[in-house]
Amino acid sequence: MARMVIKVGSNLLVNQRGVRKSYLIELVSKINKLLDGGHEVALVTSGAGASGKTYLGLDKSTNNLISKQALCAVGQVQLMNVYQNAFDFYQRKIAQILLTKDDFSDHKRYLNLRNTLIGLKGLGIVPIINENDTVAVDEIKFGDNDTLSAMFSICWSAEYLILMTSVDGVIDESGNLIKEYVQGAKIASIEGTTFGTGGITSKISAALMAAESGVEAYIINGKELNNIDLVCSSQNPGTKFTPSIQKKLSSRKSWLKYLSKSKGNLHINEGAYEALKKRKSLLPVGIVSVDGQFEKGDSVNVVFNRSIVAKGIVNYSSQEVKRIMGLKSSEIPEELFTYEEVIHADNIIIGGR
Repeated sequence: MARMVIKVGSNLLVNQRGVRKSYLIELVSKINKLLDGGHEVALVTSGAGASGKTYLGLDKSTNNLISKQALCAVGQVQLMNVYQNAFDFYQRKIAQILLTKDDFSDHKRYLNLRNTLIGLKGLGIVPIINENDTVAVDEIKFGDNDTLSAMFSICWSAEYLILMTSVDGVIDESGNLIKEYVQGAKIASIEGTTFGTGGITSKISAALMAAESGVEAYIINGKELNNIDLVCSSQNPGTKFTPSIQKKLSSRKSWLKYLSKSKGNLHINEGAYEALKKRKSLLPVGIVSVDGQFEKGDSVNVVFNRSIVAKGIVNYSSQEVKRIMGLKSSEIPEELFTYEEVIHADNIIIGGR
């Protein structure tokens, strides 16, 4: 049995009259069958802002952040009420989880989220996830729920990510469906839709993120909900993103590359850069300057010639690094010495993000 994340967007869930209740009820029926079959399912749902707009009878869209947040606060209640009624029909309980990027980038909050999900599993409760639009600002917004669904699938250690959209999958420049996506493929330009914020490009980025972290991802046509059944029966109704067994990131490095937020920069010399390319640790002797304020355990960018060349988890605070940079490990003052490495090789991602 599999653990899967299903993402459904606003353009499938909402029309000019509000939430498409018949579609949502059919989606919940599909999820219930998956749960009856022993699968674990989490649903990432859009639609709060659009639900709020239609519930209040507003004809025009707003670009004002405060108004958008207010609409989401109103709409989230409407959206969850429909989900609750639909799942109640199958005697299933749901939990609402509202997230921002900070819930993934802060390691303690990330672990708390994982623990919450463990608790929900123990109680047999279905998680329904959305971005916390009522408090999110640009610095902590995902911008679209495609990225959120990929991050959540990594956090939840899912085996499948199903991104549902209003087209059959990724279409190439000749108008043909790409069944197995290869990074860098030439795709057709598809215009945005009425309610959604994420286009096909954001879905491709999200699917690639998930696949590199070991999650098998699909972009499928969500208008045909039977496509979910096809994915679960090892068929491909859309575009598939297959994880690379050889290049799969560990859970730690998945968090580091995709979920963590860098708190500062370590500028290094050429010797340190050459060592990093050979997958070696970053030592104090190779550091020439430090930017930002960070603590032990934070993630930072590693910079060479004004370009980010790596990202890693530090063993020392910014103030401590400033004291030991340029020193050999044997020269680190005894009262500061914790590790020989400022960043161990196991905690470095070459290229950063």
